[in-house]
Amino acid sequence: MSGTAAWACPYTDFPLVEIRPDRLVRVWANRVRGAKAVAVHGKRVAFYGGYGEERDRLAHGELTETSVETKEVGLLTLPNGPAPGRRRVVSRGSRIYVQAEPFTAWGVFDLSS
Repeated sequence: MSGTAAWACPYTDFPLVEIRPDRLVRVWANRVRGAKAVAVHGKRVAFYGGYGEERDRLAHGELTETSVETKEVGLLTLPNGPAPGRRRVVSRGSRIYVQAEPFTAWGVFDLSS
């Protein structure tokens, strides 16, 4: 949820969906599969996670009229260098929050900065 909008990437085709109380639902075609979190800021979007070896993938894209155009794909790493490994993930608005084992602190990826 971001302000008054909720964003989702539902299984099986993983479209990006925006739901607002004041208008119809909007849908964008999306090629990023299996993301565990999505962050949106203006026309920019980031997806975190995926299946198998893509579990730490961070994909950046831009919204067009009908689809999400992927611009960059990389790996999310912790401040000290490695990928998070076992973790908890939530997102809201422009932020993706990651809490890696031993689950004592949250890291934040902010698409707006």
